[in-house]
Amino acid sequence: MISVSAKIFCATALVALGTLPAPAQGVADFYKGKTVQIVVGFGVGGGYDLYARALSRYLGKHLPGHPNVVVQNMEGAGSVRAANFVYAGSPQDGTVIAAVNQNMPMYQMLGGAGAKFEAAGMQWLGSMTNSNGLVYTWHTSGIKTLDDAKQKEVPMGAVGAASDSVIFPNLINEMIGTRFKPISGYAGSAQIHLAMERGEVMGRGGNSWASVQTANMSWIKENKINILVQVGLEKEPDLPQVPLLLDLVNDEDRKGVIRVVSLPTALGYGHWVAPGVPKDRVAALRAAYAAVMKHPEFLNETEKTGMVVRAQPGETLDGLVRQVTTAPKSVLDRTAQILKWK
Repeated sequence: MISVSAKIFCATALVALGTLPAPAQGVADFYKGKTVQIVVGFGVGGGYDLYARALSRYLGKHLPGHPNVVVQNMEGAGSVRAANFVYAGSPQDGTVIAAVNQNMPMYQMLGGAGAKFEAAGMQWLGSMTNSNGLVYTWHTSGIKTLDDAKQKEVPMGAVGAASDSVIFPNLINEMIGTRFKPISGYAGSAQIHLAMERGEVMGRGGNSWASVQTANMSWIKENKINILVQVGLEKEPDLPQVPLLLDLVNDEDRKGVIRVVSLPTALGYGHWVAPGVPKDRVAALRAAYAAVMKHPEFLNETEKTGMVVRAQPGETLDGLVRQVTTAPKSVLDRTAQILKWK
């Protein structure tokens, strides 16, 4: 039989080693009666917003204490504003979750202006889906192929320097000689698409295939857009006829740049909390997040609305972010130069 003194010694040793699990009741007590905010770095109606709102309807059901969960839209600078707020300007207690541009880790690593956050400090909860980025034009634009886009300037609706709506057109121009011209200043997808339909711009770059499937599938069925190219590490199974940018270049240095820019497409609609959030709450948030991805009502809702769910755990996203830092400095510098972040 173990003596009382031995038990006390063992417990003390576990605490010293940091291996004694925090009581679940402590997390429940914290979240009870609280409101958790999911801060979306874009306006209402786009993919990031739609996925965040779906998450918000179920996350509180699986978190200890069952807090209320709401969505707050904070557009600005392609999500830099929202990322800065969550990382350094919000309570570091697990009540504020970032739903921001998937490029934010890469943006900071490449020296993007205005970033007051660090990729290494983001504590990832998981990702709801990931898919390739697209560049497409409206059916009345007269630009149906990449070759067409090499012959004349193509105005493209865009958000800010850190968004794919600027990144992808500039990257493709550099890689294969197209003449896309991002027009920044739009709040998000809804505003860009309205401008596209009105003829103010000819198209947009950077919207994900998952977002198109969720919010604009009628465009595909009615041939309203011309999908010119997809950006990712491999083709989307549903888009075998659309060229992959990585396949359009042979030079290894250029391929390296494209791989760096393509990595965020693997992150997708991921969510993270600030570095100061206690580990027990991060663990609870990750567990709740994973539970939502398997919740029958959530899956039924997403299926009915056409939302694509390709769930990834937070640990996987941690690894994806670390991959960006392994690229040679010369490739990172070249990427930053192309994206005009330096």
